[in-house]
Formats: sequence, C-alpha cells, structure tokens
Amino acid sequence: MTGPDRAAGAPVSGHRRCDACGHPRLLPFADLGEVPIYCGTHWATRDEAVRSPVGRIVLGHCPGCGYARNLAFDPAALVYDTTMDTNLHHSPAFQSCTAELVKRLADRYPLRGGAVLDVGCGQGEFLRELCQIAGCRGFGYDLMYAGPVGPDPSGAVLYRGPVPLDDRLPAYDLVTSRHWLEHLDDPHGFLVRLRELAGDRPVHGYLEVPDAGYDLATAGWEVIYPHVSYFDGYALCRLVERAGWRVLATGQLFAGMFRYVEISNQPTTGATGSATATRDRQLAAIAGFAARHAAERDRWRTAVGRLVAAGDRPVLWGAGSRGVQFLHLADPDRRLTAVVDVNPRKWGRFLPVTGHEVWPPQALAESGSRAVIITNPAYREEIDAALRRLGVEAELMVA
Repeated sequence: MTGPDRAAGAPVSGHRRCDACGHPRLLPFADLGEVPIYCGTHWATRDEAVRSPVGRIVLGHCPGCGYARNLAFDPAALVYDTTMDTNLHHSPAFQSCTAELVKRLADRYPLRGGAVLDVGCGQGEFLRELCQIAGCRGFGYDLMYAGPVGPDPSGAVLYRGPVPLDDRLPAYDLVTSRHWLEHLDDPHGFLVRLRELAGDRPVHGYLEVPDAGYDLATAGWEVIYPHVSYFDGYALCRLVERAGWRVLATGQLFAGMFRYVEISNQPTTGATGSATATRDRQLAAIAGFAARHAAERDRWRTAVGRLVAAGDRPVLWGAGSRGVQFLHLADPDRRLTAVVDVNPRKWGRFLPVTGHEVWPPQALAESGSRAVIITNPAYREEIDAALRRLGVEAELMVA
C-alpha cells in the first residue's frame, strides 16, 4: 500500500477513448474533487486515518453508449493488498443474494467435474460455495485475499495475487468476476486477453459490477476512487462484445444495485445487448448527476447538523465504501457520534480521511442515538431487524 501522504491525482484528459464502445472521446460531466483513495482500508489510529491519501474524481461519459469513467484516475496511487477489507459476506442479505446466484450458475452451466476461474475472488466465499454446490474445482485470484493460500477443502485453490494472463492460467469452463471489472484501468484489454487465452475451447463467463444506472441516478455514494469505470447494462454489453465475447444474458441483482452479464466465446442466438432505452436512461442520469450529487451532499450536511443541534447522537450504519464516501462528503467535521458495522475486522479502527471510529452494532444500545443513517437501502430490513434485537429505538434514515 502507498503511504499516508496526500496524492494530487493524475492530470485530467478529455481525449480518453471509450473503453466500452471505442468512441474517440469521453465528455467530462462532474468534478467531485478529492476523495479518499483507500475506501476499503481501516486504520489503527485516527491520526493515520486522517492522513490517508486522497485522489480526484472527474467523471467523463461516452455520448454513444453511456459508459462513464474517472478521467483523473491514477493507477499508481492505488495499490491493492491484504490490509483492505471490502467483504460483504457478513451481511445476511448479501449472503442470500450470493446463495441464489450460486444455485443459478450451478443449474445453468455444466460445471460438475469442471473448473471455475474467479478473478477478484475477495476472501473466496463465493468460489468455495460454487465449488461445493456445483461439484467443480475452482481457481481464485485476488491481491486482497488474506486467508491460507493453496487448495481448500471446498475444491477451490486460492491465490494471493493477480490472475496470470499468460500460459500459467489454469484451464477453466466458467470465468466469474464479481465487483472487480470496474476497478481495472483497462477493462477492455483485460477481456480481450481473456478471450485470446480461451482460444477455441468452449468457455462461458459471469461478470458482475455495480449498476451505474442506479449509482448515477441517485446521490452517487458508490462513486468512489477505486471504481474507475461505471457501466449500465448497455455499456457493459458493448464492452463485452467489442472484446470478442458473445452476450448470453444481462440483468440486475440486489434491488437493482448490481448489474450482471453472462458471456460465451461460442456463437449464440441469445441476447445481443441491452436495449437502446437502457442507454437513454443512463444518459439522462448522467445529465443530472452533478447537480443531484451536490444537492444530496448539502442536504445531508444540513440534516446531520440539525440532528446534532437537537441534542441527538446520530450514527451511520455501514463502514464500507458507500459509508466512507458519504462521511467524506456529508460529515467531514465528524459530527456523527460513530459508525457501526457487522464486520468484526473493522471494530475499533478508523475510517480514511474523516477519522470516524467503527463500533460493533452492540454499542448502539448504550449510545443514546435516536437516528441511524444508512447509505444502502438493500440492507434496510436487515438493519431494522438488528436494531429491534438490540432494543434500540431509533429512526432509520436512508441517504
């Protein structure tokens, strides 16, 4: 990981070619200024946290397909390693979503006795579950993987490092990648190389990213520095097809927040991409994003100030990337009492730039908080149930 020094970010160029469709120029549409670079890192001390690096976000979009990208992204400023924790599997809602996906993939593709390549496997939960349910082998790669390296009882083999896009790549029948493609500086080049290595051997794939059709039509708390690219359904399909793959299916998951595409290197008569109407909705969201984002930032700064002035001790539930971005934009002066999270690796640690401390949910019972803010409505029922179990009577506010 880079040190705690501040980073100015890369020069902004409006002459970037569209990664998705190849259009010659992306058009800037929103400057979010400097934001935390390491959204997934939780620091041991507040001093380290407030000194953690920032980088600039200047969003540009393709007028042809609606693809969006941070034009100011500097790949040298962001280094992935095991100090990061972006794990969502502590949430029952996310676990349920993953279990349904595993069953669908196991039913849809002939994986028994075959092999799955999981690029950006995180801590391996998804790959292990898929291997067990589908009766297959798996190979998972991630720079953030912090567990034991090598064979796992599930049938997966887990590696701490990048996927080898050369003759060391294991043979596979299905490639999966969940919430990693948007982190790549060159997503098109990655998919092209993966297609080249597949050759004529029949392979299929499942790619999942945050849905920009949701993120850019709302406040944009998921517009974060590690996310280089923002895909709606149309742009994601264009990217896949331009890289030489065929689209089998595309759709949304997790209350519309995730977008997936299923792909193949074989000729198909299935889906050939999202409808143009999807692109048009994306372009409309892009046109209003800058004003909407600024308005939501100002609204929540005012709301937090009003709660504190009324004598409340409001908290934020969720110390993930959305929470980190919300805090940086809406509570830079640390007026919220604390942040709580279900992931025990985060407890007692401090969030980047703002220095908010992370508490276990149990601490809410003694906090005196009458307002709990969340940034992801997909977790609303889960968090509401947790508050009732804790005996906390608080208003649940969705940012």
